[in-house]
Amino acid sequence: MVPRRNIVKDCARILFWYPVKWFVKLVPFSLVCWIGNFFGYMDYLFSGSERINKMINNISQVFEEDKKALRNIVKKNLQNHCRNVLEFIKYPQLNRKNLSDILLIEGIDILNRELSREKGVILVTAHFGAKQILQIGLGLKGYKLNQICYHMDRDELSFIQKNVSQRQRIKIEEKIPVNFISAKSFMRSAYRCLRENQILIIAADGIGIPKYMNKGYTQFTFLGKRVLFPTNMSLLAKKTGSSVLPAFVIRGEGIKHKIVIEQPIGTNSRLNEDTINEFVKILERYVLRFPYLWEFWEEFEEGTLIEVADKKTSTETLSL
Repeated sequence: MVPRRNIVKDCARILFWYPVKWFVKLVPFSLVCWIGNFFGYMDYLFSGSERINKMINNISQVFEEDKKALRNIVKKNLQNHCRNVLEFIKYPQLNRKNLSDILLIEGIDILNRELSREKGVILVTAHFGAKQILQIGLGLKGYKLNQICYHMDRDELSFIQKNVSQRQRIKIEEKIPVNFISAKSFMRSAYRCLRENQILIIAADGIGIPKYMNKGYTQFTFLGKRVLFPTNMSLLAKKTGSSVLPAFVIRGEGIKHKIVIEQPIGTNSRLNEDTINEFVKILERYVLRFPYLWEFWEEFEEGTLIEVADKKTSTETLSL
């Protein structure tokens, strides 16, 4: 979900980043999950019919369900989003001892095998499930992690967004065991970490903001539509010889999460559009199975993620 300017939400942001944040830091993880579900339900009730109907219409392009079932997907999607935000506050409190209480990692042997090639590994993930738990889980296990990240420009944000929300998020990110590389900077740091046989994490479903999707993006068939996806992972892997591993976090019951690391992609056609298409098909499989865990349903419309039919896209690489 892309943050948007809204005076009502700004009031909620102040409430969230001060009294709510302090409370969340004090309570156990299990209670945070319950609170997240409650806030998500309140978001569902009070977001307004325009936003909810927009999400329902977008989801109905993929799932032929009745209105009640589609509304349930929207409700669970908003609950997942709120749980993500609240759990993010708790992540700095996780350590090797309590991590196993909430997280299972499947495919760690695949990651170790590819790292043994000593060419680095690109973990391609998406805005799906509990995103930042991937960094926590692998970071606490001692892996050297880097992530290409994106923060909206300050002039794109409201006063509260830039002076409260963004500032608070950055403070928490600084406590997470990962080196963040700005998507707006040159890619020298990304190349260097891969050449040093480290892990680079990329959100391969992009950032969901149209004005940044004119370069370095191209169309792929996803959920029956022509959807724009970034192509930067292909360039990185082609120049470094790094393995590309899809990785997803599935939210289970209660506080449980599972990281799934897939087999390498692009091994038969080193780093062209076929590699990205492999990732797109894997992401599609996860979204079809767990639609409420994907956070870009609000953006799943023509002119945003879905390309306008008569618009030509550029495959020029975005300078990150």
